[in-house]
Amino acid sequence: MERHEKLLCILLKCALNGKHFNGMGNYTADEYNKAIKTAAMHNVLPLLYDTLDNAGIENTALQAVQQSYHLLFLSKYVINLLEDNGVKTVLLKGSSTASLYPLPELRKSGDVDLLLENEESVDRACSILSKAGFQIENEQHAHHHIVYKSPDGIDVELHSLLVEPFDNNRINNYLESVKVGIFKDIFRENIMGIELPVLNEAFHAFYLLLHMLQHFLRSGFGLKLVCDWAVFWNRDIPQQDKSQFIQLVKESGIYGFARMVTLLCIYYLGLCRDNVSFMLCLEHSSHEKADVKKEMEEKEAEEFMEEVLEAGEFGKTSPDRMVALRGTGWISYIREFHHQMKLAYPEAGRIIIIWPVLWIMTFAGFLYRNHSIRNVTGSAIIKKAAQRSRLTSKMRLFKKTE
Repeated sequence: MERHEKLLCILLKCALNGKHFNGMGNYTADEYNKAIKTAAMHNVLPLLYDTLDNAGIENTALQAVQQSYHLLFLSKYVINLLEDNGVKTVLLKGSSTASLYPLPELRKSGDVDLLLENEESVDRACSILSKAGFQIENEQHAHHHIVYKSPDGIDVELHSLLVEPFDNNRINNYLESVKVGIFKDIFRENIMGIELPVLNEAFHAFYLLLHMLQHFLRSGFGLKLVCDWAVFWNRDIPQQDKSQFIQLVKESGIYGFARMVTLLCIYYLGLCRDNVSFMLCLEHSSHEKADVKKEMEEKEAEEFMEEVLEAGEFGKTSPDRMVALRGTGWISYIREFHHQMKLAYPEAGRIIIIWPVLWIMTFAGFLYRNHSIRNVTGSAIIKKAAQRSRLTSKMRLFKKTE
């Protein structure tokens, strides 16, 4: 990590724990300016407003506050509209996650995410929003939600699934069963003066983790999402919620990813280790010495933090960041290519006999988009995928933990 990145971690650590930054120390003005630019790139600059006593970011913070309340009241309007017409929904992320911060209004967000119970509910919600003046986006780029534009131009995402399907049928089926449990355990919470239906603590944490993983396995994610993780667990969470969460993580096979994100937050963002010790006790042998274990953890945390810093917000820093494979061998490349084919052609992909044709079409589309639109070579994408996949292979994704 570079010095300005370490400085940014110090600033964020202060902000997430409601503390003031007490001076530059041995950091230079140039390093400070670079830290501020990096914060802006990761969309976490508003979080630093109170920590830095404004420091020239007043306009950025003001915009974040205005957008925060805008989204809060839009969430209320849309949820009430759907509920009044018999459609149950749950708020994902957004205002619900922002409420965990010392100053919720400074957690920047850009849309409203709602989880719906089933496809029938999604269809009904689409009809309701259309009648209320919302416009469906002409191009839908995801396979797990439909995007509508509010009359004032804000995206409202209607989620039929928690996340986009992974390249593993077992976890996809498991997440379907989890969604059933979510709708059995909805509760309403007062968020900045507005009562909204939200996920319980265990499901909230699980969704934050899934959301990070989805982005990580594509082009990546930045500091904003790990800040969410840090503030979530830097609270007193009831033991029953911790137990439910760890069960979800073990059964879904994403414990290794949860552990990696948690270590990053402990070493760089001030997450209290005692709060999350239950996530760190399943990997290393009890026979290892404490100093050896700590050295291994620090190395893992730094490696993962470098990946997060390089990604920027949602991996937008470079065009070759498209995917991280779940392994390092040729089978991983084949599995990911087949998965991309099924995402591109969800209906036709069910017909096994035409898979060869769909593989050719997927490959041709891959070459065209990257050469003509993204201006990046396929070899550059494969090389970057291989680099990132060395980190992924350590997580043992989608393998159940006992």
